[in-house]
Amino acid sequence: MRSEFLHRAQHAIQDEDLQRALDQNAERRGLGRDRAFASLPDMHGLRASAHAIRIDVIERLPEMLARFTQKLERNGWHVHHAATALEACEHILRIASDHQAERVVKSKSMVTEEIALNRALEEAGIEALETDLGEYIVQLRNEPPGHIITPAIHLLREEVAETFVEHLGIDFTTDVSALNQAARRTLRQAFLGADIGISGVNFGVADTGMICVVTNEGNGRMVTALPEVHIAVMGIERLVPSLTDLAVMLQLLPRAATGQVLTSYASWIRSPRRRNDLDGPAIRHLILVDNGRNALRHSRLQEALLCIRCGACLNACPVYREIGGHAYESVYPGPIGSVVSPGMLGLERYGHLARASTLCGACREVCPVDIDLPTLLLRTRDVYIQQVKQPMLFRFGMRAFHWISRSPARYLLALKTASLLTKLSPAADGWIKMLPGPLRAWTEYRDFPPFQRRPFRERFRRPVHRRDAKAPEPAAGPVPSTPLSMAAPRTGLMDRFGGSLAGVDGQFRTCREADLGVEIIQLLKDWAMGPMLIDPMVSARYPRMVDVLRAADIEILNPFVYLGADRSKALAGLDGAPVGVTLGLGALADSGTVIVGQDHENAAVSSLLPGMHIALVPSDKFYDSLANWIQACGEEVLAKYQSLTLITGPSRTADIEMTLTIGVHGPERLAVIAVKE
Repeated sequence: MRSEFLHRAQHAIQDEDLQRALDQNAERRGLGRDRAFASLPDMHGLRASAHAIRIDVIERLPEMLARFTQKLERNGWHVHHAATALEACEHILRIASDHQAERVVKSKSMVTEEIALNRALEEAGIEALETDLGEYIVQLRNEPPGHIITPAIHLLREEVAETFVEHLGIDFTTDVSALNQAARRTLRQAFLGADIGISGVNFGVADTGMICVVTNEGNGRMVTALPEVHIAVMGIERLVPSLTDLAVMLQLLPRAATGQVLTSYASWIRSPRRRNDLDGPAIRHLILVDNGRNALRHSRLQEALLCIRCGACLNACPVYREIGGHAYESVYPGPIGSVVSPGMLGLERYGHLARASTLCGACREVCPVDIDLPTLLLRTRDVYIQQVKQPMLFRFGMRAFHWISRSPARYLLALKTASLLTKLSPAADGWIKMLPGPLRAWTEYRDFPPFQRRPFRERFRRPVHRRDAKAPEPAAGPVPSTPLSMAAPRTGLMDRFGGSLAGVDGQFRTCREADLGVEIIQLLKDWAMGPMLIDPMVSARYPRMVDVLRAADIEILNPFVYLGADRSKALAGLDGAPVGVTLGLGALADSGTVIVGQDHENAAVSSLLPGMHIALVPSDKFYDSLANWIQACGEEVLAKYQSLTLITGPSRTADIEMTLTIGVHGPERLAVIAVKE
């Protein structure tokens, strides 16, 4: 296994196109992460809080799983427990068979990659279509993802273009926007006609019995809102106790993963469609997957379960940045994969990956939940060496090093001997260019510093400390961190919101209730005038606006989705509306986020299918942050709805050469109007 890994790594290093793609990812992800975290008043305090939350979950996992399951079932979910990957696939295949499913659409999920769900579905004669742009590209190419967050990281736009020419029949183009639109057109029909939607889960909230799915493209919402059946697949460790804890995680995950304050969509899914709800799946299933997680929980590598799958450690790791994800030949590459894969999926198969590390600590520095990855990598190496037979040369070398390092005299003698030997090696500019034997693997790619005859302690004198030296003045005291619920004074919220929304390519306006209809018509002057999806709650709350729009010959469509044999046809009819209008339940000033609901008066399709989404937010519904909104009314509001969606700007992707493209599966424009009532 190790020799195969070294061969793949060497091939990756020599691939110039891959090196270019990896360099682009590392540079842009790093800059984006730094900018996003700079907006947090107390990043270190927040990381410490997140670490404590996740540790608490892992330590009390059986208790939390029981509470989570109970709340889910009370909310109408069907919950299934899977001890293995095979058992998880069997649950899903049985559900698909019960509903005579022929096609399922999937949003990006590392757990479904882990359990090889696509292969299981295809072997059962069911078409499984990936809908995340990056996942869709690698699926067409029959390749595994190259990154946890950016699956097509290893591909240049020319390679994507060739793939689309072959599989989608388009003309060759390297215009990223055109490539994105080609995928959108193809996948749109799949969304509208799919029998089952399958998603992953970013977090499950134990106290409320809901799941949170974060995406940017809008495909996650399509998959969880349009088909009649939704199946969510979740690793048993991905829990948080409460909504307040979820707010902590949602401040960290997007910043670490994509450099965003908040992703375009964070869907809080509480229940299946209830009586009289306008849309949503009638049936929701949750598959809770163990597949080695409990074994990992009871091992010395337990801390690896704190991972929230942001991919930040991959972007920072000097090894991953040179060899990419495919060299690891594991679902989970990079530093976290080098611990999780051996711990969960097999030590003998993946234990050697822990050696693919410089132990520089960059992975821990960027980890949003402060996982001590260098220590975990060392522990993995230790377990691997003890339990898996190593090559004779390696065992001899380690025993020799162990014997030498236990004696200062032997260590000093070995150092002087090595110094003499390295003087005989070819050198230039003070560096050794070639080492003999198996050591040549090092100098094949980098120079080696010559050994010094004298150890460090002999070359540098210890500093003399004067007893009468004046001690440094103590600091005035720690600067108190800003509490999560008091991020800023409640002044100028709408101005701050408008600035944040503009930063994510959204538009913000304010107007009086009496002028709302005219304001919307003005807003649409540079957009397609046509039928509008308007939620019943909006029509009931602002009847004068509706009258003004109708007087302008704008057709008002009811977003109610016919729940019968013609469901796909009804969805296709609504899909033609260029504009959707919804009521915002809250607006978050720090991120430019608007919160919309899904129930008997509010439909998911109104903010999902049209090319432009207009959200009307009463002027008294603006809050500093998500934490403030949760503290003020969040749990109470959530209890009334099938689901809530936090929308931050229009849909977007950067899956092709890290090139940002606005408008993917969801709306390409978002306008928020603050209504002064």
